[in-house]
Amino acid sequence: MAIAYPPRDKPRRPPSLWADEPADAARSLGVEDPLPADEPGRWGDEHTDDVHALLEENARLRELLVQRRNAVTSRARASFFTPTPYGSGRIDAIPNHEQIREFCQFLAHEWRGKRHHSYAVPPRGKLAAWSRTVDGRWSAVGLADAVSKYAWSGKRFSENKAELDRFAADLQSAIRRDSNHDVCALLRAIMHWGGADNKYRQRRTFEWIERNADEISARLSSAVDLIKDEQASLDPFDGVNLIMNSTMAKIVGLADPEQKLVIYDGRVGAALGFFVARFTEERGIHQYDVADQLLFAVDREAKRSPETNRIHFPALFGKARDRCHASMVRWASQLIWQVAKECQASPREIEAALFMWGYNVSEDPED
Repeated sequence: MAIAYPPRDKPRRPPSLWADEPADAARSLGVEDPLPADEPGRWGDEHTDDVHALLEENARLRELLVQRRNAVTSRARASFFTPTPYGSGRIDAIPNHEQIREFCQFLAHEWRGKRHHSYAVPPRGKLAAWSRTVDGRWSAVGLADAVSKYAWSGKRFSENKAELDRFAADLQSAIRRDSNHDVCALLRAIMHWGGADNKYRQRRTFEWIERNADEISARLSSAVDLIKDEQASLDPFDGVNLIMNSTMAKIVGLADPEQKLVIYDGRVGAALGFFVARFTEERGIHQYDVADQLLFAVDREAKRSPETNRIHFPALFGKARDRCHASMVRWASQLIWQVAKECQASPREIEAALFMWGYNVSEDPED
């Protein structure tokens, strides 16, 4: 697509979640696996058939937490919507903020830490080439090592960074020009590149794009601004006006001129849950004492579930899933930027490391 783009305008900037922004030379985005022949897809709409089972699971968890969460969630929600000047830190304004700050320090330590993690990579299907390069098993020691072993479509972190940078630049330019036709074409190209162009599995996403084709630039800009503005309600993510799933998290992340939004998918959520579980276990923190913002919604696929006997996490794909997913993008983005300040790494590097770590969190690292 050869398009002459005008000079970029300075992006409009809503009230921020991020204070003292770290230098971010790396602008790569973690990307969900393509759909392996031997695995169900994981890009947003694949769990539609499991809604009833997930609702039952959510009901079980809700019964367990309802008394505590009702009170804490209302306080957390109030703190998110309290007006604050641009650039002010948000961690201090959240209930249990000391626990969240401590977790940020914990995760920053894991960047250069010595925690070992490994998992088997299927030798068949679309992951076969990756499996051969790692002799059937991926392993890393610490998150920095994980990003050094980033792999997607046979390319390393830096190679994928360059390709995604081009997508981001083209998409942001098309949105600024309000060229809805170009935006729609780029969305199809992005979905194809990410292996998320199966029209059956991604039916809901394709239908939303088609339904909003004449105003897609405005819709995407609205989604970016709502998530980045912590005072804004996420109720517009109702599955009709705006949608959010793993595919849309990628698109919104690319559409953000400041590249501050984390692509929250099943793998990133699984990794964050994994580290929350280790954080709580090592400190003897029980379910009722965990800050709501650390109870990340996770995929119920067995290998993506970081649950332990001590800690349980809500389902990512269930009732009000679009609003839930948008909330996870907001919370994870805020947390990862705080972690980036602690360990002096790029937020995109941290995201990519979590993406690799979270492919499978169910196995014993020593297996």
